[in-house]
Amino acid sequence: MESKKEKIYKGLAASKGISIGVPFVYRAEVPNYNVDISSPEDVFPEKEISDYESAVTHSVKELNKIFNLAKEKLEEKNLQIFEAQLSFLSDSFFHSKVKERISQECKPAYRVFKEEILILENAIVASKDEYIRERVNDIEDMKNRVLRNLLKGRLVSKITENSIVIARNLTPADTILFSNRNLLGIATDLGGVNSHVAIVSRSLKIPAVVAMHDISVSITSEDFLIIDGYKGIVVKNPTEETIASYREQVARNLEFENRLMELEKLPSETKDGKAIRLSTNLEFNNEVDFVVTHFGCDVGLYRTEHLFMEEGEFPSEEEQYKQYRFLAERLYPGIVTIRTFDLGGDKILPDAQKELNPFLGWRGIRITLDKKDVFLSQLRAILRASAAGNVKIMFPMISGIEEVKKTLDILEEAKAQLRAEEIRFDEDMKVGIMIEIPSAVILADELGKMVDYFSIGTNDLVQYTLAVDRDSSLVSDMYEKFHPAVLRMISMIVKSAEKNNIPVSVCGEMASDPYASLLLIGMGVSELSVESLSYLRIKRLIRLVNYVNASEIAENVLRMSLISEVKEYIAECFNKNIGEKLNETLYV
Repeated sequence: MESKKEKIYKGLAASKGISIGVPFVYRAEVPNYNVDISSPEDVFPEKEISDYESAVTHSVKELNKIFNLAKEKLEEKNLQIFEAQLSFLSDSFFHSKVKERISQECKPAYRVFKEEILILENAIVASKDEYIRERVNDIEDMKNRVLRNLLKGRLVSKITENSIVIARNLTPADTILFSNRNLLGIATDLGGVNSHVAIVSRSLKIPAVVAMHDISVSITSEDFLIIDGYKGIVVKNPTEETIASYREQVARNLEFENRLMELEKLPSETKDGKAIRLSTNLEFNNEVDFVVTHFGCDVGLYRTEHLFMEEGEFPSEEEQYKQYRFLAERLYPGIVTIRTFDLGGDKILPDAQKELNPFLGWRGIRITLDKKDVFLSQLRAILRASAAGNVKIMFPMISGIEEVKKTLDILEEAKAQLRAEEIRFDEDMKVGIMIEIPSAVILADELGKMVDYFSIGTNDLVQYTLAVDRDSSLVSDMYEKFHPAVLRMISMIVKSAEKNNIPVSVCGEMASDPYASLLLIGMGVSELSVESLSYLRIKRLIRLVNYVNASEIAENVLRMSLISEVKEYIAECFNKNIGEKLNETLYV
């Protein structure tokens, strides 16, 4: 019998990692629309409407179950995938239109619903915005869910355990449900690096390759696979030599991760004794115990938006106070930096009017300044939680002096109210602002006189400096954190902070990137606030580098004008100063 030949399929790397195993070829269950109803006389509108309402109700229950599971696995920003579908299923105007047509036209519910959804899908497909066009898959998922329940279909949510799923496409709900079966990897015909299946895969740390065109018809359950989420390839029926090579790579990665654990309690300082504060970004309570037990570090950014997103409304002062006090007490004597609501952008408020570009619209501090009662409630809650003296406050999306003045005035108003009520708080609580808009960079000298510290949000700083939407595949390759303009802006911020004798931290993605961290340290950034998964890797980097060398590297980079020149030079410096090349399978 002839042995199977190794074959390599190329796609887009959507989620990093390597998995070796058997495939599960998933064929999405498509509801049967060909129900034989020959004439209006065969349709009973009341029953059709009742069946439709039951199908929608059951679909909402299914999605809520998936949504609750997703809350345990995903970051808040990625839960909006499911929130959007739930929001649509709660659209009374749409459902009223469907039921009205059923009644007036004596058509079966499945047919009217399908026709109305098609109108919506066509409008999405016709959009000039690629990100919006990609959302048609979410509408398709929601449509099939309702139709399946309407036509008494069955939800297929189980796959073979410990397998690599191969599919034409996967919905976010599929991915969440499959992850409970120890999903090893994903490869799909469709999708992009910013599609929802890619986003969810990255959040779950599942290797994924997308846009493979025909992988779903090229693989059978008899094959054996390697999925390489670094190179964006799937190896079908690999040779023993290929398998051995990949297993060696996986073993090296695991060994490296185990060695990192030895750094947990060691100080965060460079070889030549320069202390660099290393803290974590935090969002959910289930992360707190891990941070306290393993790292014992400060929290450089606590995102409060999830308190709104989970309930769909602003939480009360008392609800917020309990949450902030829990963090302060659990992390004590470590410091927790609480950022006020950073809503807007991709976290749209229900009462917000539609904006052509929400990232340039009503978001961040602009919303809270306009909603003074909401802002006062949050400020009072943070102040009350600060009584132990280990809470700092931070304001997002600052663009100028006027916003800081208005913000500080409202903060003083909150303090005055608490004093009048004889409620304790930290009178010396540190107040900082996020620098993530170019206008704030230019005004940093003056802003530094008004606050106690700066925190650089590099994600938005890159986006706004380069006028690049990183979620658009048309220009996403231009979203470049090593762009000389971005690096020079960061240097300007640091110098302004030094001039005003205040510390400056970085809490964006650059802080979690080893190449970028080397530059940030050399520029004089005093604190790096990273995602918990990157904490030990960045601590390792800090302990391997000399601050003097890092400063020299940063000085040289700031004189460069080409992105390629910057990248090549940093790679060379890693090899020279740290004694190794940066291997992305170990670091990224």
